[in-house]
Amino acid sequence: MKTVHSLISFKATLFSIFMITCLFYNPTDSGAVQLTQQNIDTTLASNELVFLNFYADWCRFSGLLKPIFDEAADAVAKEFPEPGKVVMGKVDCDKETTIASRFHITKYPTLKIIVNGQPAKREYRGQRSVEAFTNFVKKQLEDPINEFKDLKELGKLESNKRIIIGYFDRRDQPEYQNLRRVATNLKDDCQFHVGFEEASRQMHPPGQPIIIFRPDKDRSNDLDETFPGSVNNFDELHIWVSEKCVPLVREITFENAEELTEEGLPFLILFHDTEDRESIKRFNEVVKNEVTFRETVDQLLDSRWQEICTSLAPSRKKREGSTTNSNRQL
Repeated sequence: MKTVHSLISFKATLFSIFMITCLFYNPTDSGAVQLTQQNIDTTLASNELVFLNFYADWCRFSGLLKPIFDEAADAVAKEFPEPGKVVMGKVDCDKETTIASRFHITKYPTLKIIVNGQPAKREYRGQRSVEAFTNFVKKQLEDPINEFKDLKELGKLESNKRIIIGYFDRRDQPEYQNLRRVATNLKDDCQFHVGFEEASRQMHPPGQPIIIFRPDKDRSNDLDETFPGSVNNFDELHIWVSEKCVPLVREITFENAEELTEEGLPFLILFHDTEDRESIKRFNEVVKNEVTFRETVDQLLDSRWQEICTSLAPSRKKREGSTTNSNRQL
């Protein structure tokens, strides 16, 4: 009797285990994370890098990419298992139309990168394979900042690159962490170099980090500039570095031509010889002066318009009062 009871109890236990396994096992837990309106904001805010696949089930190319992207997501999860580092996610644009509109999705599939909650300016347009996706994520997670040990090293930096240089007391300063976050977002537009302790001590007061922008000397006559704001303010620092690192005149290459044409703006293009740096500098100066002039004129016109409106206000009130009195007399 005891044997029968034990056998029944054993079968009941096996059945319970089977039911729990069926209940909690979800094959879609592997691969890219399915993002919806309910979980996308939390995912973007809590991860350093989010690699997104915007797809539509009816799209043939979306169907071809989906298993590749899922396999790459599994590979990336094994490579970077720590939470908060990287997530590869996917968005069904037919179901999540609000998300699709928010990220300006007009074609499928579209691959976008979100770094520290900020969308990257460039979509992913590289090879679409597991290896390529994995290598791309590894590249994105590399430290975007180069450390110099001696000030002499700064004299050897490339003269055709836009450069941000930071002078700090220590690596554990919160100001440095702000710069590192900015560098992660803008490393494709600028080179970032920092020095700590003895390497930078003579370049800044103790406890007061200094950040310098060095323009690309081969293409510009601009001088070095010092960040005028608070390095403790991430948003302020990010805006300033963005303005300095993203040039007014951009070079068109095979890699960025599609991205630039998608902006839908007219082009003013300088065709030049590879070694002709002076023409590039003159072109930059002309464009900068023209834009500055137009902005100044717009500001003056706006200011003048406000003055005109203000000066007309009493006259309008006087006319309205006269009209009212006339009506009363009638």
